[in-house]
Amino acid sequence: MKHNPRYILKHLSVRVPWHDSGWNGSVCNNPKANGACLILKNCALNRDDENEQAHAGQLLKDLDEENYPVCIGERATFMAPFAIHKTLEHPYAESSPTTHGHLKPTRIQFPAFSAAAVPYHWMLKENAKDKTALFDLNFDDQREPKLDWAVNGGDHWVQEINNQKALLNCFFEHFQEETSLVFFYAKQVPFVEESGRVLVGAGKINKIIPSEAYEGSNSRFGAAYWEHMVLHSIRKDGKKGFVLPYHAALEYQTEHPEFDVAEIAVVVPHDKRFEFSYAAEHVSNDSAIRVLLECIKSLERAAELGIGENHQASIQWIHNEIAALEKLRGAYPGMGSALCAFGIEKGHFVAAEIINQLKDDKDNPWLLFEKALDNPKGILSDAVAALIPFNSKKLYQRLKEKATPTRIKFLHLLSRFDLSIEQATFLFVEEEREKLGIQRNDADYLANPYLIYEDLRHTLTPVALTTIDLGLYLKNPPSDILPDNLIYDDPFEIHRIRALTIQQLEWAALQGHTLLPRKEIIKQIRDLSISPACAINSDYYELAEECFAGSIVLEEMKDGERAYQLQRFTQTREIISQKIIDRINGKRLTLEADWATLLNTALDPFTEGKPDETELKARSEKATALKEIAESRFSVLIGPAGTGKTTLLTILAGQEEVENKGVLLLAPTGKARVRMEEIAKNIEVTAKTIAQFLSGYGRYNGEIQQYVFSNQYCEGIYETVILDEASMLTEEMLATTIDCLKGVKRFILVGDHRQLPPIGAGRPFVDIIHHLRPEGIENAFPRVGKGYAELTIKRRQGGSKREDLQLAEWFSGEAMEPGADSIFNHILKNPNSKYLRMEKWENESEFEKVFEKVLIDELGMENIEDVAKFNQELGSPDGRYFNFKEAAKKAESWQILSPVREKVFGVKAMNRKIHKLFREDKVKYARDRFGKIPAPIGLEEIVYGDKVINIINSYRDDVWPKNDSLEYVANGEIGMVIGQFKTAKMTFKGKPRNTEIEFTSQKGYKYTFKSWEFKEEGNNPLELAYALTVHKAQGSEFGKVFLIIPNPCFLLTREMLYTSLTRQRDKVIMLYQGSSFDIKALASPLKSDALRRITNLFVKPELIDIEGHYLEKNLIHQASDGKMLRSKSELMIYQRLIDKKIPVLYEKALTIKEVEKLPDFTIENEETGNIYYWEHCGMLHDAEYKRRWEEKYNWYRENKILPFDEGGGENGILIITEDKPYQVEDGSIRGAVSIIEIDEIIKKVFNK
Repeated sequence: MKHNPRYILKHLSVRVPWHDSGWNGSVCNNPKANGACLILKNCALNRDDENEQAHAGQLLKDLDEENYPVCIGERATFMAPFAIHKTLEHPYAESSPTTHGHLKPTRIQFPAFSAAAVPYHWMLKENAKDKTALFDLNFDDQREPKLDWAVNGGDHWVQEINNQKALLNCFFEHFQEETSLVFFYAKQVPFVEESGRVLVGAGKINKIIPSEAYEGSNSRFGAAYWEHMVLHSIRKDGKKGFVLPYHAALEYQTEHPEFDVAEIAVVVPHDKRFEFSYAAEHVSNDSAIRVLLECIKSLERAAELGIGENHQASIQWIHNEIAALEKLRGAYPGMGSALCAFGIEKGHFVAAEIINQLKDDKDNPWLLFEKALDNPKGILSDAVAALIPFNSKKLYQRLKEKATPTRIKFLHLLSRFDLSIEQATFLFVEEEREKLGIQRNDADYLANPYLIYEDLRHTLTPVALTTIDLGLYLKNPPSDILPDNLIYDDPFEIHRIRALTIQQLEWAALQGHTLLPRKEIIKQIRDLSISPACAINSDYYELAEECFAGSIVLEEMKDGERAYQLQRFTQTREIISQKIIDRINGKRLTLEADWATLLNTALDPFTEGKPDETELKARSEKATALKEIAESRFSVLIGPAGTGKTTLLTILAGQEEVENKGVLLLAPTGKARVRMEEIAKNIEVTAKTIAQFLSGYGRYNGEIQQYVFSNQYCEGIYETVILDEASMLTEEMLATTIDCLKGVKRFILVGDHRQLPPIGAGRPFVDIIHHLRPEGIENAFPRVGKGYAELTIKRRQGGSKREDLQLAEWFSGEAMEPGADSIFNHILKNPNSKYLRMEKWENESEFEKVFEKVLIDELGMENIEDVAKFNQELGSPDGRYFNFKEAAKKAESWQILSPVREKVFGVKAMNRKIHKLFREDKVKYARDRFGKIPAPIGLEEIVYGDKVINIINSYRDDVWPKNDSLEYVANGEIGMVIGQFKTAKMTFKGKPRNTEIEFTSQKGYKYTFKSWEFKEEGNNPLELAYALTVHKAQGSEFGKVFLIIPNPCFLLTREMLYTSLTRQRDKVIMLYQGSSFDIKALASPLKSDALRRITNLFVKPELIDIEGHYLEKNLIHQASDGKMLRSKSELMIYQRLIDKKIPVLYEKALTIKEVEKLPDFTIENEETGNIYYWEHCGMLHDAEYKRRWEEKYNWYRENKILPFDEGGGENGILIITEDKPYQVEDGSIRGAVSIIEIDEIIKKVFNK
């Protein structure tokens, strides 16, 4: 096919599925393990796992067509060195015989090194009309047939051959063989967690073979298959294209487990995702350049590590292609969009015809356009000249004649950038700009074009900074470049440095940081794949800081080093810190109540017999905490699950004085909101998600899911505001919330700060706790101070004896009680106890067997085919039906959790496995035209009886009953598909069409979801929820939890493990890969997400660099030699030992008779041969902690390790120190070991 000069030349993107053999024309080596390809509808619905597994690794040329994998239709063989023949059958030949019945199966060839490109977006009827108007195509809707099954619509695809060819020809005539590039990408790969667009390879388009009519097409009606065969230039030698070495990188990772394959992944820029969508799309010159620059970086890193081969040849090819692309793009790639924004509806046609007429790349198309306005003859064809309205000509000329033609200059500026029509319109049309809240004039943009990036970065149509770079830094620009010869050649232009700094700070915010040290930003910018490169240093920043005002705030680290912060995070910091400081230092509230009696009244019905000593201590702790949160204007109530936080809040909210003056319960998720509503039973309070609440005051933008400030306030309605699951709050969420609420007397933040930090910038709950926590509070009981209340005694069934909670404590980041290491010996001796079960697996095939065995055991099934029992464990009373107001009650009785979405042990594969095992019959029944349940919806084929999770915050009015319904479903709410099930009483014709969900968070209400809401390229509202990521599970609670721990896992953090180990009421079943002792390493501060975040909410950051990671020094206990310890007391002991030059090892494993213990400190005297084991005991106020220490002490004695005061033992000398309790004026107990005491022991034992 030839390029049509009417069209601007484009490049091609082609979507392929992930393939574990490199798209070489074979079946995957391990098809069942390939979950990444299931993101594609065809693969998800039609992959035959058993058949593919039977032919794993075989070449397609050696197989009969009936054994071809389904992915051949998804271009999974684009690197096959041989041709493949495949028979195409029109999908409507059977379903609409009247119109398509005469179309016959048509056998076609897929040539070697080719891909069957199908531009699905263009072939949708709704888009065909736009394309027809845009490109003036010979498309006639009257030619389209009326399908047999589409009486009421639903036939979305263009069918008639002339219409099809009009669209297909237009699409493919944008390419020029031997010039246009082709980019292959995958929507999902196994080494990048978030689904996106990951580039696989790139080459030249050698040839395009157009599609033809199906056999049997006739003059009455014909149809073409859509597959155009695109032959490409990519070969193994890398000289004319390349495939990125992902497969080699996966092999490299097996030998180097510390290497993350995502390091070399090339992810398509987010603002260009549409160009890499819908299976085949047009790619602009600028997008091609941007992607290729990233490929250079990837290939250079691979070459550095010795991954793959022929990279230098590929890199040289890329450089050559970028040079050609820079010439192709010209100086005005956005001229068509700019003309459309100006008001010329088909301005891209005008621009194409003018640009294609230019004899030299130095010629100026705007000058030719201006000539054409006076006289189009010889410049524009009559058809294109007619596209320019008379008043558009007149307006252009009038604006140009102005003394200061700013509007025209701005139009010329926009044409310099690769903008969409929508982006150009938002920028050029002042009224559209105002709608976006942009207060900017044309002259501002002319003075600093990077403002285009800055202003649109938080909209639905962002413009990347590199787009501006490409328009301003032109190589060999023409001498009359418009506007005003505006060309940049200095890579250190200050507006560019400002924009780059904003970009890096925005990326940092996504990682959780609210500011960055300047030296870190410098390092990042120097490493960017941008052209020209920006080898910036601190001296250039001194210049650039002159233009930072309004967007970037100059901050400092604790050591005086310069840091930069986005203006909005300075605002959030000031609001949060000032409100808290003022409230903590303000007048105390008075609320007369006998908290101890109120607690006894609330708890006695749940206490068997008389309260024991631990229960009495727990009630004392609760009463003190309750008094503090009642009287403080701002407070935190913290503690793990089972300590009674909900009980305290219920009592407080139920006090007449509190209830009558308004109580607002807010939570970041729907699940947490429901927990808040439990507090609200029989109490007049309001419970909402934060997004729901702020939306009413213009402070939450649902389109881009951003929390923003506004001039609307909630005033004088609520005097008490409780924010639950506060660990999930970003700084923006918290700041916009407390800023919105006026007239509040009592703010309470509730949660467990040891859980996952928020998805977004900051860790405000952790920072607030650290700010409010009184000095020495870790050695106090109860742990209550000014605005600070911590509950420590677990009273959930089993209390602190529970093995699952003991294991969770290891990953809390808190000081450990001295006998805490007993849990690991317990695991070895008794891997399946009442509350904790440990199951080991080594590889993926073993994992599947172990998982099935565990599922059968824990759900009480007879075997893996026991569907009835499986259903009963999900709320079906008889194993078949899932009834409204019944099923949702048991939906959370068990839950699978995994840290990852990909691979055999990831969420996607686990959900598919469960679905295949227990819902296959339901899916078949739902597909049957006589079935009494709706057809399956979405790629996962969600069907009656499925457990699902809602993943988009949305108002939904299709709910029954309407009365008192929220008409809102929040992200994270879990439910069961309970309908529609057609009964004899229902009189409508045909199958039910609506899928009805009852959410566990809104029992007694069913929400309707429609099939059209689920699209292959869109954000679908529901996903299967048998397995969830740990992030999705935060804020939820389940009966049993099946926790999968792969090793290695780069996403696994200390907080993630702690969170997942505290989601269960009854039991956790951990399926771990490798050694259980490897899991202990995750307790290190280096594995903490929260500690790696850089924030300045109350204090200037003080960072320490440990193994390439920055950690906040104020939040860890680090000795002068770099060793990190768990508590302040341990730090004091360790530091004094190294100060005295005594060689000491921290938590070195001691194994005797196959029992492993972890003494706090081990000291070996090489001269005398004596070994000392120093154990430091914190306050043993918990009876169970005390019992475990006594067990450990006795173990030492039994193994002839005796105290120093007894002369030591045959196997070692034991030193014991304690935090000794003493009572202070307020009645609380404090205690800590002193430096003096430590020094006395060292002198006595070591004579130092």
